[in-house]
Amino acid sequence: MGDLPHGWPENEGAQEQAVAATINIFIVDDQTLLRRALSALVSSQQGLAVVGEAEDVSEAEPLLPLLQPHVLVVNLDSREMDAESAVSFLVTRTPAARVLGLTSETDPQAHARTIGAGAAGIVDKRHEPEVLFKAIHKVHAGELWLARYDMAAIVSGLVRLRSADAHEASKVATLTRREHEIISCIAEGLRNRQVGERLFISEATVRNHVSSILDKLDLSDRLELVLYAFS
Repeated sequence: MGDLPHGWPENEGAQEQAVAATINIFIVDDQTLLRRALSALVSSQQGLAVVGEAEDVSEAEPLLPLLQPHVLVVNLDSREMDAESAVSFLVTRTPAARVLGLTSETDPQAHARTIGAGAAGIVDKRHEPEVLFKAIHKVHAGELWLARYDMAAIVSGLVRLRSADAHEASKVATLTRREHEIISCIAEGLRNRQVGERLFISEATVRNHVSSILDKLDLSDRLELVLYAFS
């Protein structure tokens, strides 16, 4: 998570595999020139294909069911929309897709709220394009993408809060083996449906387990659970 890429694919076999598994991408950005430039940049990469563009979520909504993208790349700095609301809207409308945010915002708490709204990752606009390409591959594979400094800042604050709690170990001891498995899956960024498919249980059963886990660990939502797992 968050490592700079070393380049891929490295051989012809990997190249063929990348072509066979093309990732379809939809871009949401209110700045037309930058949106077109980003589209051209992403499309130039083998294994990535931009299937559509929109300047905001309202323009994107009718296109998404038709185009069925795998990853939505969203400019979180848009003046025309609230980042959290936009992410939540897109996640609801495209449950099979992953939302990856682009931002110049450096506040870890702002990033935490965006992840809490359902984003699968956040990429700093000041990074090299290769970081964006790797982030797209990672979130498409079901992983969570955050820069290391970002995760470290969020987790360190959580750890400081938790370190004073003498009952923390006893809380963890109440978790069942299945609940530990589900926490591991959620920490990878998997959604309830994907967790169910991996563990061969229903999505409703996963939801029940998540509710039990949050209650046992005194956590309020999935974001806190992810950070708790990292800590």
